[in-house]
Amino acid sequence: MHAPLPIALSTVLLLASSSEGQALNGRLEADRGEFRLRLDEGRVLEREALAGARIVTQSGEKTIHVLIDAVETDDEVPGGPVVLYRFLVEDPVGRTFQNACMADARGRQLGLPLQKETGVDFTCTSGAEGKCILMGYRPWDDRADVPMQDLHAACVHMMRADYGGDNRPATHDGTLVDVYDRFGIQKPDRVDPLPFEAAWGKDGAVCVAHPRIAENVSLNELAQRYPILGDALGPEACTEEAMRDHPGALLFNRSAPTGP
Repeated sequence: MHAPLPIALSTVLLLASSSEGQALNGRLEADRGEFRLRLDEGRVLEREALAGARIVTQSGEKTIHVLIDAVETDDEVPGGPVVLYRFLVEDPVGRTFQNACMADARGRQLGLPLQKETGVDFTCTSGAEGKCILMGYRPWDDRADVPMQDLHAACVHMMRADYGGDNRPATHDGTLVDVYDRFGIQKPDRVDPLPFEAAWGKDGAVCVAHPRIAENVSLNELAQRYPILGDALGPEACTEEAMRDHPGALLFNRSAPTGP
């Protein structure tokens, strides 16, 4: 994924579908993973109505022009459809456009917005946050039976092999992992299961049986970095059976350890 697009909540959109190419003032919002543009004139534009729109936003002193090239819906996401956007960032020098996202496993270069405390961020379906959303871990879902925000955070840490939850990823793109959770949103592969890797909570790993990529980090290094994991490292200390009773373990994964 390229760097997140800094999308300001107050912005100007130039609608390509407008016969006069008129600039329309409005407020761009992210609600439940979707963009909504509330125009000053009173209309609200969303979903396919935003296709062809140009967003002009500021990042410090830099002005960034982004084209919403297409809008589509993924109907195969657990929990219900998710709206996805193809964003093209304009090169102001060459007047060319570059896709904001790298291709995901299905070859799609799409993304969606997330409302955070710092504002609206954009995540790609090829990135950890986007992958977790498409697996059904949607942070905007309010469910009494599932702590969805915590489960989404656990999934993001897992995807990045961010064992300490301190934004120190220890994986490689394309590494195969089998992901499942205690709530049944994702279920484990029962055919030729991979070795158990770790159990995950909202702040990172709860235990680690083996590092996903041994050349990136070892169990000894994890013990030194994160003393809280000291008694929960290694295949004997970290098992799925034991972690099923751990209240902080929301998510589990399996992987084939690589490296020395």
